[in-house]
Amino acid sequence: MKFNINNLNPTQKKAVQSTDKPLLIFAGAGSGKTRVLTYKIAYLVEEKGISPKHILAVTFTNKAASEMKDRVQDLLPNQDVSRMSVGTFHSINARILRKEIHRLGYSNDFTIYDSDDSKRLIKSVILNHNLDVKQFEPKSVRTIISWFKNKMKTPEEIQNGANGFREENIAEIYNGYQIELKNNNAVDFDDLLVLPLDIFREYPERLNYYQSLYEFVLVDEYQDTNKPQFKFVYALSQKHRNICVVGDDDQSIYGWRGADIKNILDFEESFGDVEIVKLEQNYRSTQNILDAAFSVVSQNENRAPKKLWTENKKGELITVIESLDERDEARKILDTIQKEYSKNGKDLDNFVILYRTNAQSRPIEDQLRRNSIPYTIVGGVKFYDRKEVKDVLAYLRLIVNPLDSISFERIINFPVRGIGKTTVDKLKSFGKENNKSLFDTLQNSNELPIGQKQKQSIELFHKLIEFYRNQIDKETADNIINSLVDNLGLEEFYLTQETEESMERWENVNALISSITEFCERNENVGLKEFLEEVSLLSDIDEWNESRSSVTLMTLHSAKGLEFPIVFIAGMEDGLFPITSRLESEEDMEEERRLFYVGVTRAEEKVYLSYANSRRRFGGMPVSCIRSQFLDELPNKLVEFKSTRKRNVPIYQTNKSTHYRKSISNSPSSESKSNYQVGDVVSHKIFGTGTVLRVEGAGENAKLTVQFTGNVRKKIVAKFVK
Repeated sequence: MKFNINNLNPTQKKAVQSTDKPLLIFAGAGSGKTRVLTYKIAYLVEEKGISPKHILAVTFTNKAASEMKDRVQDLLPNQDVSRMSVGTFHSINARILRKEIHRLGYSNDFTIYDSDDSKRLIKSVILNHNLDVKQFEPKSVRTIISWFKNKMKTPEEIQNGANGFREENIAEIYNGYQIELKNNNAVDFDDLLVLPLDIFREYPERLNYYQSLYEFVLVDEYQDTNKPQFKFVYALSQKHRNICVVGDDDQSIYGWRGADIKNILDFEESFGDVEIVKLEQNYRSTQNILDAAFSVVSQNENRAPKKLWTENKKGELITVIESLDERDEARKILDTIQKEYSKNGKDLDNFVILYRTNAQSRPIEDQLRRNSIPYTIVGGVKFYDRKEVKDVLAYLRLIVNPLDSISFERIINFPVRGIGKTTVDKLKSFGKENNKSLFDTLQNSNELPIGQKQKQSIELFHKLIEFYRNQIDKETADNIINSLVDNLGLEEFYLTQETEESMERWENVNALISSITEFCERNENVGLKEFLEEVSLLSDIDEWNESRSSVTLMTLHSAKGLEFPIVFIAGMEDGLFPITSRLESEEDMEEERRLFYVGVTRAEEKVYLSYANSRRRFGGMPVSCIRSQFLDELPNKLVEFKSTRKRNVPIYQTNKSTHYRKSISNSPSSESKSNYQVGDVVSHKIFGTGTVLRVEGAGENAKLTVQFTGNVRKKIVAKFVK
């Protein structure tokens, strides 16, 4: 489609034609921001005569960069836009460093280390400092170092501010890591953002060169930029002041990853005399969907005033589904999909099921598989295909079938027990020579040419499997799995890593335990063998399931930028969404509201919000749940309620609980007691109501261990609760 400015609505046209000062475009969900960006680039080339080589457009994914370039080329068929610089922050900065990094003492043929490379290097630094890799787990340390770099904190700054044994040693590791990176002529992904700024600071003439090269700077998804990214575009745009940023503060959902919402909210303060254009006309959703999303996100204080509107029809109400537990929730979601599919002619690819954490997908996947409904998981793998789940399943399969060499090799050194590839190769050779299975060779460990430590590990592993083999016909499958996970020490293995990924892996292990427990509850007089058989059969997709049409499953974070006719958001419970484990301040709660806004505005026609009255978490007994406060922030006029109760009457009132929660301050409360006792009931702004389990110290600075609703335990200073 050839460039024609009249294809835009008046506000979009204004954004495209504004080129005299720094420009901030607030682009609400579904308001056509990609269209505006591509038209603006075409306008600069076609109407303003700017050479494509003087335009820099920064996106957040390589796919988005490629699509942007293609769309600009379509708008300008007679222009060569190949010289235009379009890419992610990392790819643009890598290009700069290939030319300039020698100024910092590196060679221009440097290597870019991925996360695994970084962890390996950090581990070597930890060992070189004679530190325990269990106490200073490389993955956890890497996360901390990445956070420092995102905040532009140098090793020297961290060392100067370090307090105590752990902080001092992490500072030393950080410093040693940077030294080793340079010794290896390598940079990590965070360095790609930071090192160009070092060059700009130390070599002003190089900054001047890039300022002259990039006369116009355009940035997409500006609300997701971190400090180094802001500094980069700020530095480049200071000469010409021709910067255009596009974003939506209501869709800023990556604060936990270092993104700073202040970058977009403080744009005018940062760049001085600016123009601000708000794209508020939505082309995607119904008005009811937009009003529902707004009713929640507008509770945030830290946001720019704006409200989406549409010429689309008013649309259906938001349906809130109450369920007994997560299995009932999955069944009701499936029933709704089947009704829409059979009665309303909706194809399966019209549906997306969103959830806050990956572990929530398991009961939903089980229901879809049992009913031969094809599905696709975006941004992750299917539950039973996840590494941590397959690792535990491999133990169970080897217990049932010791001839299973694939499962044997998968778990012989998981968790790490000092049995490496060399030892396994010797086991294989011995088994082949003596016509024994790998598992059977373990009984002959004394005959193997391996070290004493490996022999001891092999004997312990053999005894572990044999013990549970003897339990197959004596114990239920859920008792076996709980005992096995405990004996393997998987909780300590995952949680001591102190990373978001490891905690999610542990949640998935517990979700597997819940799956087996539910299987035993559904089926009497069956055990481990039957469970493994069901999992295997459910994994076999029949011919009908090979259709391209499938239900989509993904986390709310993965859904950003996508759209579907019908959206389900599962797990609308306090503690899960908003997720309690990440809430430490009102800013965190506001980001959870923005995540809800993102989820709801993915929908074109219909939104279903579901919650359960109880949910089995961490592999234990079902825990009572309270519906999400976000449901309380929805006006009753926008909602229809489907209850497990006999009477179809809403059990919530608009903003009732919101006002209650807002009355609880996160600052020291005048109603705070000076002394607490075990058993006292307290309330907190973020975590709700809980019971005091432990008291350390006295007065307002006493540390309280509190068990909150949803099986959430937190340690909080007394002055922050009532």
